[in-house]
Amino acid sequence: MLRDVGFVRAEIRVKEESREYIKHWMPGSGAEDYVVAAEVVAHKPGTLTSVIQGACKRVGELLYAAWLAQARHHAAHTDHSQDDDEPECCAPGPAKKPLPKC
Repeated sequence: MLRDVGFVRAEIRVKEESREYIKHWMPGSGAEDYVVAAEVVAHKPGTLTSVIQGACKRVGELLYAAWLAQARHHAAHTDHSQDDDEPECCAPGPAKKPLPKC
């Protein structure tokens, strides 16, 4: 139904903890086996919110990539391994000779 009106990435998140509350609505009926609370989340592309959300995600990815490049560059000038996924850029290390390309 949501896809029919233009929504994408629709998902239903069942709140399992709600079964405990529903069980007390009609004790002994087993209603909690058939009724459950859920959160429905869907996105409609092209809306201002989805555009801003996508832009923020992309900016975050770019900032992380820039930080990682800077951290790897810093690691080239210390004894930290450049193979680290996330080098400890702020940890002081012994200085190496400057690289000519810096």
